[in-house]
Amino acid sequence: MAGLGGIKMHDLLNERSKTYKDMKINAKDLSENEVAELLSANPKAMFRPLLTDGKKLVVGFQLEQMEAVL
Repeated sequence: MAGLGGIKMHDLLNERSKTYKDMKINAKDLSENEVAELLSANPKAMFRPLLTDGKKLVVGFQLEQMEAVL
């Protein structure tokens, strides 16, 4: 899903989330695959919501972009 619109796995990671902060890691040291595994195991560390129309992906609450997809 991250591949939609050229979004990298790192862009899905919400470094301000409590879940991420509690892990005490530096995401900049992680590969794309490691971030994917981290988000798979800890989905609350991901920006939400995720909205797609099958071509574009909107990450986080971005009202104008969400309306464009809908």
